[in-house]
Amino acid sequence: MKTGQLFCITLLLTLGILLNSFAQDNTKVGLPEGAIARLGKGGINLMRFSPDGTRLAVGTDVGVWLYDVPDRKETALFTEHPGQVNALAFSTDGKILASGGFNNPIIQLWDLDTDSQRSTLTLPEEIQSISTLTFAKDDRILISLDQSGNVNYWHVDTHEKVLDIVTEPLSYDAVAVSTDGSTFATGDRHGTIRLWNATTEHQFVDWGDNPQDQDILALAFSSDKKILASGSEGKTVRLWDTEKRAHIATLKGHEASVAALAFSPDGKILATGDVGKVIKLWDVNTQRERATLTGHTNGISALTFTPDGKILASGSYDGAIRFWNPDTGQELLTFTTGHIEWVKAVAFAENGITLATAAFTGVVEVWNLKTAQELTTFTKAKNDLTGAVVFSHDATRFVSRGGSGTIVFDSLGSGYHARGPGRGNIELWDITTGEQIPGLWQDIDEGNANALAFAFSPDNKILAAGIPRQGIRAWDINTGTELFNFNAVEPFGRKLVFSPNGTLLATNGTHVQTRVWNVSTQRDITPPNVMNVSALAFSPDGKTVAYGHPNGIVFSDITTTGIKERGRIANHRGFSSVLTFSPDGKILLDTKSIGRPPLIQLWDVETGTDLGTLSGHTESIETLVFSHDGKMLASSSWDGTVLLWDWDKISAKIARNNMGKDFQSNLEPPQVQIEYTGKAEEAEAVLNWLKKHNYRVNKHGDRYTLTGPKGSASTSGGGGGTMGSGDVTIKIDKAGILRIRVQSVGSATFTLDEEDNLQFHSLPDSD
Repeated sequence: MKTGQLFCITLLLTLGILLNSFAQDNTKVGLPEGAIARLGKGGINLMRFSPDGTRLAVGTDVGVWLYDVPDRKETALFTEHPGQVNALAFSTDGKILASGGFNNPIIQLWDLDTDSQRSTLTLPEEIQSISTLTFAKDDRILISLDQSGNVNYWHVDTHEKVLDIVTEPLSYDAVAVSTDGSTFATGDRHGTIRLWNATTEHQFVDWGDNPQDQDILALAFSSDKKILASGSEGKTVRLWDTEKRAHIATLKGHEASVAALAFSPDGKILATGDVGKVIKLWDVNTQRERATLTGHTNGISALTFTPDGKILASGSYDGAIRFWNPDTGQELLTFTTGHIEWVKAVAFAENGITLATAAFTGVVEVWNLKTAQELTTFTKAKNDLTGAVVFSHDATRFVSRGGSGTIVFDSLGSGYHARGPGRGNIELWDITTGEQIPGLWQDIDEGNANALAFAFSPDNKILAAGIPRQGIRAWDINTGTELFNFNAVEPFGRKLVFSPNGTLLATNGTHVQTRVWNVSTQRDITPPNVMNVSALAFSPDGKTVAYGHPNGIVFSDITTTGIKERGRIANHRGFSSVLTFSPDGKILLDTKSIGRPPLIQLWDVETGTDLGTLSGHTESIETLVFSHDGKMLASSSWDGTVLLWDWDKISAKIARNNMGKDFQSNLEPPQVQIEYTGKAEEAEAVLNWLKKHNYRVNKHGDRYTLTGPKGSASTSGGGGGTMGSGDVTIKIDKAGILRIRVQSVGSATFTLDEEDNLQFHSLPDSD
């Protein structure tokens, strides 16, 4: 009896056994310098069974997880160079596993006899993303397809690139490789499918556009590579004849975008998975549905069959891998969990022993910091997609707002896009009791509004919420009564931050004015014209506020009379997505929403000196939180993991590296607020700035467009709206009057003439 067949019989006899209870401790494998543990496994991009069916390789947003299925052993194949894994390939003898991925400058070759790194292929600078890998020529050659559509051939032993096929630059969102590794297929957001014959060095064949299938999300070859299946955002699956390059059939039945496909080894069954949690099995010959499989609680991200076709494995955004009998549609077991996507919030408990994390689904996990193992899971607030979630500072409560809908994570890169009917109500939960806390916040219903921000006061007694078109509202958690409502009604995303002593509340966001209120007096103390702030943080002593926008990170002093700018970091580039001060207030931690890999940048607060970076995440960093004793830092990311950092060691290393150095101030002086003699002079200054920096406003029908060096933004006309790009924000009313504000220059009111020239309008500027 073959090993694979024996394994299948064993599985059928062990239904319901969870791998989790047998999982190995992999939280300390391949950690970056300064980190002490990794919580979470990263979202699933793809899965592959070994040729004998006894091992399952899972490529995630942070690395490779290898599962020995019969004995349920779990191994993390990580190095100190973290990277997404979007491509996996077993050698034909099953002894080597190759892995590579998005913004991952290396291809790893793993020795599966020892579960250790065999060798590394370093990619040329022009190749930083691999989407597909396959072995050829008796496993001596490894063929890769990069993100630009170029095919590269690597010698497995010498690591040299022996051949490459350069094509015209292109982009794609789905990829598949035939079972024998001879053919690649790609699909893009325009419905275009392309084929490569990898072994004969032929360039791609373009099948042309298929407008009925915008946004192809998944592709799969039958074992004989005569049929190619495509799944789309349009909820359909199409079958294509690869020899005739003709459409065979369209399979309808899914009610959500199809993001995962897999043919059985004999080519008779096609498994399809959608982002609405459903898996369907189809008879390929008759094109009829055989079964519908349900059990996952979020979208399906990956499907794969064992080599003998007796088991189907499914991976989901809910973090679980499940095994199914494809003949009966019966679920065999939940194989493993923990592969969650996007950790949105983190909080340390005051006891110094536990940490709470919240995923994009609203599921909260509580971890033991000493063992780095999960203690409990809180699922009462679970939903398809949580818009905002925040923990209280003692990690005993959390507030969230979720809803139904679908979300599609990019399996060949980073990011996502979501669709749904709207959001639910605000929910406040007590993690310790498992009960929901009632209050007036439950009555807020914003319909389809998708932007909301929360903040707890430092003493955990006040809940504040930024609500589009309603302002900043705050309630006493114990009594449920409303305490204040600050006027900040712009319909854009905001962030809320309390100062450490709870006396100040700040709100910021792109295209909205940053404001800081004194909570006791409810007085706005913000300097005028502070716009486009992407991140904001108060120092531990409450005497300094730092905020980041396109012109750099600004440090301002907080006094009893207001806020006064002290200076800004001169060499800062890009938007900061998260800012936080070190416990002693001497270092500012900064993350950027652009650039790869994502980094935590460290700045000296006094001088603005660059103190170095921390790296380890592969997608945008969502949160930075210090433990209550200041000894540990937690960072969470879209990659589905939390990294725990030893802050004492990091800060000690910074001190050693800079011992004896006399830092000169690297801060630019404050920008002087310009005083104008009248609105006409201010309008002229705004027009001159727009012209100098190549900004232009145009009107097309009822739509206005702002074009600048950093891209364009647009808004519909009839009902007015707001748009912005870089330092420019424009509000448009129903009468077509434009109120244009330029950061650090001023604001004025304009109209557009027939040739799209801005004309100063004499109405007073209400901003």
